[in-house]
Amino acid sequence: MKAGTKLSQRLGELLVEAKILNMDGLNHAIELSSETGLPLGRVLVMCGYIGDRELEAAVKAQALVKDGALTLEKAQQALTILGKEGLDFDVCLKQVGWVNPDKPPVARLGELLQDADIIAQPQLEDSLKTSQETGLPLGRVLVLTNAVSEEMLSAALTAQVLVRDNKISREQAVQALKSSRFRRVNIEVSLIDLGFYKPPPRQRVKLGELLVLSGLVNEGDLMTALEMGLIREVPIGQMLVEGGFISKRILDTALKLQEIVSGHSLSALKAAEALREVATRHVSLARAISELDLSASESRERVRLGEMLKAAGIVSDTEIKKALRDARRNSALLGKILLVTGAIDDQTLHATLRSLVLLRDEKINMEQAIFALNHARKNQITFDEALTELKWSSQVERDEADEEEIEDSEEA
Repeated sequence: MKAGTKLSQRLGELLVEAKILNMDGLNHAIELSSETGLPLGRVLVMCGYIGDRELEAAVKAQALVKDGALTLEKAQQALTILGKEGLDFDVCLKQVGWVNPDKPPVARLGELLQDADIIAQPQLEDSLKTSQETGLPLGRVLVLTNAVSEEMLSAALTAQVLVRDNKISREQAVQALKSSRFRRVNIEVSLIDLGFYKPPPRQRVKLGELLVLSGLVNEGDLMTALEMGLIREVPIGQMLVEGGFISKRILDTALKLQEIVSGHSLSALKAAEALREVATRHVSLARAISELDLSASESRERVRLGEMLKAAGIVSDTEIKKALRDARRNSALLGKILLVTGAIDDQTLHATLRSLVLLRDEKINMEQAIFALNHARKNQITFDEALTELKWSSQVERDEADEEEIEDSEEA
């Protein structure tokens, strides 16, 4: 049984225990929910078994119980009061002795996008209504209705996380989103350029990026889990486990690999490869890492053009596999085939090849390569120009100057 089905049934059980719903109605709604794929709560409302107010109260009670902020007994008592007396649910919660903990105001997704002039008030209202009716997260609704792009949703969710973690203020998030949209650059680039955010000095890979690189989670599911986690104020890893996307074992393994990457003991790509081995072959993390070929020369050689384009999100697995059928000998030939098939353009090919040269010569790391490659592509500039804008060119220039000096002295 999927995690979503279990959660829905618990919501129904809460309503039954509070005598707002009877078992016949719940069983009928569960059956219809299974047949139609609609969330149980929406089916209960559509069939007239409960109203919107009862559904909202039950969803809130369910979330509070799951987060450990409210006991199951107190939740049932509060819902019973709501069913009998028709009071506001917050009033019912107070009557059973629940106190709302003081928390800083949350930067809501819709409000951030509206304040950044990315969506208008009517769009937000329509999307919120659709979200309530379908059970889909607001961000997914906005993307499906073409109100925002996947990239802008990702930027807004990233801004939400940074506000939640007190890395930036809400006002800085809005300003950065406006800049990101106008300049068509990554949200982190906007924040850095505005002086609002300084990236961590240590090499780091985000949990979501690691799971996507390993192929265990797709980007759409990742965005949905991230948004739901922000709404419920729980970590994205917990949401991915509760949603049935990954197991608790895989989450724990991914978190350990994050720390290993941060300690410079493993690259992000190697960590993703190890995680995939743990998930598919059911081996221990220690064995998965020990079976990786981590020699320096092999490590640099294994990062090929196709892997870089995939890691940067420029081409898909399908496009890579199609091109690989005709090119299995080297990266340059693969690039030419991707160019001919229209998967990438000439400027992207040159930028990717340049990133690979610098990566293999250890002048930049994988995270910088992906970041700069996307920056170059979005702004239609060369890879070296992207490095300059990101303030990463000085080290590359020093290294190349040192190499030229060594070569000149050897020739002399």
